[in-house]
Amino acid sequence: MSLVLASLFSLGCAGMGHVFLRAGRAGEYRRAFCFKGAAGLCFVAVGLLLAQRCGDGRRAALVLAGLILGLLGDELLALRYVWPEKHDRMFLLGGIAFALGHVCYLAALLRGGLPHAAWPIFAAGLLGVLLFERRSRVDPGSFLLPGLAYMGLVLFMGAVACGAALSSFGVGALLFAVGGICFAVSDALLCVRCFGTADGDALDRALHIAYYAAQLLIAWSLLWY
Repeated sequence: MSLVLASLFSLGCAGMGHVFLRAGRAGEYRRAFCFKGAAGLCFVAVGLLLAQRCGDGRRAALVLAGLILGLLGDELLALRYVWPEKHDRMFLLGGIAFALGHVCYLAALLRGGLPHAAWPIFAAGLLGVLLFERRSRVDPGSFLLPGLAYMGLVLFMGAVACGAALSSFGVGALLFAVGGICFAVSDALLCVRCFGTADGDALDRALHIAYYAAQLLIAWSLLWY
């Protein structure tokens, strides 16, 4: 039953995310806030259901904490449109919530040790993102230093996940690795959207598809640990 419910909540996350995007593009920011929260509650529910089937209770608790912090970050970022006068504050607070979530994910991954392959993967990912952001003419202004620190954290988490999947291959490790890659893609696109010259429905859809895929893949990885 828990697997059926987790599957239904995964579909619910996709559906709520779709409605959230439509509301945001229509300028219905309070409605977007509600549906973004609903999508986040869905991936948290998936984590709660699958945490009960995880053989590593500590890992499950850390992943669940990361999912909850992701939900919090989502809502804080959504509030920057509801309260435009607090835009920068909500953006910073949302970034902090996400950063703490990535620390939780990283702590869960490091329970298996730090794989040596993480370092070259991290270096390659960092170089790729820097080249992509430069080509996209990203100018974060006063957010340069916190933005670099945050992106470095996301990339390191993804690199550790990929390294773990290479060193001890398994379904759970593979799902976590793909989730980590999706997070890096999503946040790179978010930087372009917020601080670069690109915008539009396609970019918005791509970054949110990558984001929700990341959260759901990490939540589902618990089933195989």
